[in-house]
Amino acid sequence: MKMMNQKRVGGVVSTLMLCTALAACSGGNTAPSAGGTAAAGGGKDKPVIKVLGPNNMEEFPTGSDVNNNEMISAIREKTGFNVQWELQPKDAEAAKQKLNVMMASGDTPDIIILNDKATFGSFLQQGLLTPLDPLLDEVGKDVKATLTPDQWKSASYKGKIYAVRTVNFGVGTKGLLARKDWLDTLGIKEPKTLDEFYNMLKTVKEKKPDAVPYAGALAQGGGDLSSLEVIAGAFGQAVDYTAKDGKVVYNAVEPEAKEFLAYTNKLYNEGLLDKEALVNKNDNVKEKLVSGKAAMSTIGWADAKVIGDAIKTKDPSSNLIYIDPPTGKNGMSGVAKGQTTVKYFIIPKFSKNAKAAVEFLNKMTNKDLIDYISFGVEGKHYTKKDGKFIATPEAEKIRFRVYYNMFDTIELGLQRMEQKGFAPYFEPVVKYSKHENVIDLVPPIEVVDKKSKELADLKKEYFLKIISGALPLSAYDEYVANWKKAGGEEVLKALSDAYLQK
Repeated sequence: MKMMNQKRVGGVVSTLMLCTALAACSGGNTAPSAGGTAAAGGGKDKPVIKVLGPNNMEEFPTGSDVNNNEMISAIREKTGFNVQWELQPKDAEAAKQKLNVMMASGDTPDIIILNDKATFGSFLQQGLLTPLDPLLDEVGKDVKATLTPDQWKSASYKGKIYAVRTVNFGVGTKGLLARKDWLDTLGIKEPKTLDEFYNMLKTVKEKKPDAVPYAGALAQGGGDLSSLEVIAGAFGQAVDYTAKDGKVVYNAVEPEAKEFLAYTNKLYNEGLLDKEALVNKNDNVKEKLVSGKAAMSTIGWADAKVIGDAIKTKDPSSNLIYIDPPTGKNGMSGVAKGQTTVKYFIIPKFSKNAKAAVEFLNKMTNKDLIDYISFGVEGKHYTKKDGKFIATPEAEKIRFRVYYNMFDTIELGLQRMEQKGFAPYFEPVVKYSKHENVIDLVPPIEVVDKKSKELADLKKEYFLKIISGALPLSAYDEYVANWKKAGGEEVLKALSDAYLQK
């Protein structure tokens, strides 16, 4: 899309996603400083830096707020900036409207923290963002060193960087969560191949007639196929776009996609895939697993802990664990890999403090400050054992620190996860999460953004109907033809050009 230099936002901006609860598991080293007034530590010779960040469920202790607490005071002292924080409304629609008004009026903060690519892309393509390359080279060298050149591509447009991003520790996503105690009782070995996987489901159906062998949630998100991902991965269908033999391919129109549809249709017809899958959402699958009405499904690690804890309460002898997903031809297996970078720190073109904003971001990459924001004060909010941070009860009083968590490290993220008890579920799925979606590795592209929903809806419509038998398998060829008519090849070329660009 043509970059517009003076135009304000006129259309609706995509919903600003809220921070996840797990990111709130912050905490760190000896505090750079704590206490003081809202303006304490602010450099007198430096401009006030205004930051707008996402909101979530965390509340501030009585008598404090986002600009008056020990955490923000320490940030001001350590960075030398009198930073003023503002939180988006908790309601997603209100947050979207607030962003629209700000960007349309030109009365913006110096830094906006976004969590979704669509909003970043909307601002980027309308020419509303400050290019950061010269500023990063001048006062942001530490920031620039936090990402690889390939990772910076997702924040770039026509060779220029328009956002700062941060690393993501959670590259593990999901896996095949199964009632291992049932498999053991029935004498079923963990399947390795697709044939063995099919035979396992048949045995479960015969021996456990009151439970569905495999639960799916195909009504989630209007027909999300992710609940079938461990099966799809055996056919090379874990993600939509992948790099293959020096080019980018759309897996849904590759020959293996038709094989995947034939296999899952067989499972559905024989009752091995839940007959209610077409109306189930994620919560329905969770309930079936907890109540003992389902043997397995594709489940994310965060949900796995919740499900596992609930099952243990009902049946202490249960054993719900991740088992290896089946492997198809040519060793195809696994699920999508989480993005290696998250968040977009953008500086609106209306900011008069762009250089100072980048300098502030650069200061926020300081290891001691990251540790402090992640875990608090040693001896008060945490202790250390074998090099790891161990949270104390006092850490619960600074849960609001999530709002200031800008930069992260993989090591600290994993430690926070361990503290919250997610490690037994996260660690197993890391080895299964190995497929990167090319669309996550490139910056927003106009034709991709314009056509992605139409193409996704088309895929879901045909795939769900073929899986359920509402359409014959031969309808797949019609789907491919319609994909081409809808501009699928144009999108594929645009993604290929962006991904392969050196």
